Amino acid sequence: MHVPFCAQKCYYCDFHSVVVSDEEDFSEVAGNYLISLRQEALYYRSVWGESPLNTLFVGGGTPSLIPPKELAAFIVLLRETLPFVREPEISMEANPHSLTHEGAEQLSMAGVNRVSLGVQAFQDRLLEAIGRAHRSEQIGESVAALRQAGIENINLDLMFGLPGQSQRDWVETLELASALKPTHVSCYGLILEDETPLTRWVSEGLVDVPKDDEQAEMFETACRILKGDGYNHYEISNFCKPGWQCKHNLLYWHNKPFIGLGSGATGYIKGLRYKNAPDVQGYIESWGRGAPLYEGFNEVSLDQEMDETMMVGMRLLKGIDERAFRSRYQVGFSDLYREAIEDLLARGLVEYTEGRLRVTYQGLFLENQVSGAFLR
Repeated sequence: MHVPFCAQKCYYCDFHSVVVSDEEDFSEVAGNYLISLRQEALYYRSVWGESPLNTLFVGGGTPSLIPPKELAAFIVLLRETLPFVREPEISMEANPHSLTHEGAEQLSMAGVNRVSLGVQAFQDRLLEAIGRAHRSEQIGESVAALRQAGIENINLDLMFGLPGQSQRDWVETLELASALKPTHVSCYGLILEDETPLTRWVSEGLVDVPKDDEQAEMFETACRILKGDGYNHYEISNFCKPGWQCKHNLLYWHNKPFIGLGSGATGYIKGLRYKNAPDVQGYIESWGRGAPLYEGFNEVSLDQEMDETMMVGMRLLKGIDERAFRSRYQVGFSDLYREAIEDLLARGLVEYTEGRLRVTYQGLFLENQVSGAFLR
């Protein structure tokens, strides 16, 4: 479920989001948006059928901008509308300054049991450089508020390769994050997306960012420190304490179907992949008429699905099990992708052991080449 509202736009972000300026206008738009989300959920209820839903991910934007009481009530409504299991994993994204203890309690009572905090860095000058609204002292306060509300499953999102970020800054961020003892840590390298302020500043020589080899060293540092602190490196960008993998994201990495709700959201149901138009007002008006507003809609062929399953599956460090692939598609990946696999093996980017194809340590640094090799 996509909630595309933000207090301000980060300088590196090219995601679909709307900056909230007027509180009164936002209250009306947010109310109408929740009504439209319910309409969309009801629409897909019949399309999806009775297959149980195991997870709900409320992402953004900044979902915590919606008053917690309203968001909590909507989550309860959604759980009653769609065929969720009794105790689904319910994740919500939030910024460190955006959730009060009372708000966290209301969401916890509605079933939210996992929160992903957009921390990015623990140095205020770096947060300012990328346009983040929170400050470092608010990170620990937010973690404490979540735990007091009974939410123990906490992810911290961190970023490396930021403007002016040194190796020492990154080590400090990793150590301070680990000291808060989250169950999960995500580490993403900065990507300079087209038409963002940060990309423009870098191209004009106004801002310097770490070079590729420095970013590779930062990634290596994250692997070393987090694994040393007891985190399992289970997906290229993700680390968790034993047993605390993100169940929702595992569905994506296994290329399983899912319902996408909200403006700009994507979904994958019964072999059909769709993307909602990134237009909040258009989304609200469209569901006022009882119909979706798609930007794209296509049927995924069997060949495409197999390619995608390999591409996303290779992000998992345990790799892809050949027997499971054969059971799902009645053909082994060794037969389908023989040349690609032989090339990756020869380059030392993957290994085949105990019936599984998985990325090597060297391959972690060239993940795009590994995944791209399976796009026929």
